Amino acid sequence: MRAKRILAGLFAVIILLKLIFLAINPHLWTGAVKVLQGQQTMIMLVYLLLLVITGYYAFSSLDLINIAVVMLFTSLLMALTMTPYISALPKLPEEIISMGVGKAWLPILIWVALAAAVLYKIFSPGRR
Repeated sequence: MRAKRILAGLFAVIILLKLIFLAINPHLWTGAVKVLQGQQTMIMLVYLLLLVITGYYAFSSLDLINIAVVMLFTSLLMALTMTPYISALPKLPEEIISMGVGKAWLPILIWVALAAAVLYKIFSPGRR
């Protein structure tokens, strides 16, 4: 499917560009992050749009269990990436709690729906 190849290629190019920027000039990357910090609503809308587009192609061509395994792999890769910087993260949980977990209601709702759907798929009789 051509659209999936385009999305996968876009993913690969973005990853490589980010890593190149980090290797050549890390301050350029931090500058971009600071500019985007003031644009939370726009960023959330862009991410939501991209989530819908990629979700459409993923859920139309992959089984939910396969998607869950890929998401686990991605989560573990992200955790592995952040592990060397764990000493810089101690304030994050406290800040999330002080700002309120409810600010992330939509992604939390999506995570709950995905988890419930996966468990339903795994444990429902005749759905194996």
